[in-house]
Amino acid sequence: MKSLVRGLFVCAALLGAAVSPAMAQDYPSRPVRILIGLPAGGGADILCRYFADQLAKVTNQTVVVENRPGAGGNLATQAVATSKPDGYTLLFSTSNPLTGNFYLYKDLSFTINDFAPVTTLARAGFVLVVPGKSDIRSVEDLTKSLKAKAGRARYGAPTSISLASAEIYLDAVGATATRVPYKASAMAVGELAAGDLDFFFIDSTGVQGPAERGQVRMLAVTSPQRLSFAPQVPTMQEQGVKDFDMTAWFAIFAPAQAPKDIRDKLESWLNDIVKKPETTEFLKKAAADPYPGNPDVLMETVRSQTDKYRKLSEAGKLPLAAD
Repeated sequence: MKSLVRGLFVCAALLGAAVSPAMAQDYPSRPVRILIGLPAGGGADILCRYFADQLAKVTNQTVVVENRPGAGGNLATQAVATSKPDGYTLLFSTSNPLTGNFYLYKDLSFTINDFAPVTTLARAGFVLVVPGKSDIRSVEDLTKSLKAKAGRARYGAPTSISLASAEIYLDAVGATATRVPYKASAMAVGELAAGDLDFFFIDSTGVQGPAERGQVRMLAVTSPQRLSFAPQVPTMQEQGVKDFDMTAWFAIFAPAQAPKDIRDKLESWLNDIVKKPETTEFLKKAAADPYPGNPDVLMETVRSQTDKYRKLSEAGKLPLAAD
């Protein structure tokens, strides 16, 4: 039955693609939905709403952001995968659902082939944080603390890239800690601040507020270079964790059979937005950087990061997440 339904969907999608030239001429003629698999108010959501607002201005059409948090972004991703491929339902994806989640969740009902890449938008590093009231001031201090706890330490894992960063770090320094999954980074921040967690890796777009409020202390960033919003925070590599490089990115995908000319329009509009000086300034305040691209750049980014997760999975370093 599932295969029959899938077959009917593919046929419908192909029929939709066949009339794409006529559709693209007046696209968009009605509101566009952008789904995001994270709660409203977080760093990624703020970025998504910025690009949605800018796209609305360019197209003179309503662009609605729809939050569908849960299952590491899988709920929103699945909804877009099975939506009508007409260019009116898009996915604002972080780097997790279409890379690491394939190794963290069993029996996902979508694959990368269910999507057509549109373009990259922005990228950001992750930040290793500990409780704001902690005496820990460096990665070395944290490593000593974790080893002293002899397996009793706990770390938060709100996303697959956060989980992967933690496992890479623990493996590199020879320490152990128990993973605690969360649906969103904000939940992990609260428990970290309360002392229920020892550390976790949070994306840079969501760390500024908690750091300013004293809830967390930033120890290191996961990117090869220091972040412009916090130049005083050293990289993991600078603190002795060799070859550490985990960078988050944000991009737009459409369902696989969405008309190419519509996707081309979206790519052009979005890249123009990414390259605007006001976008650079906005992203800087949000602790992110512009990442202009195209479908090929996006798919190469996906392949590169997926390969990192594959290697971690083969080494037994990625425990399956709860559904």
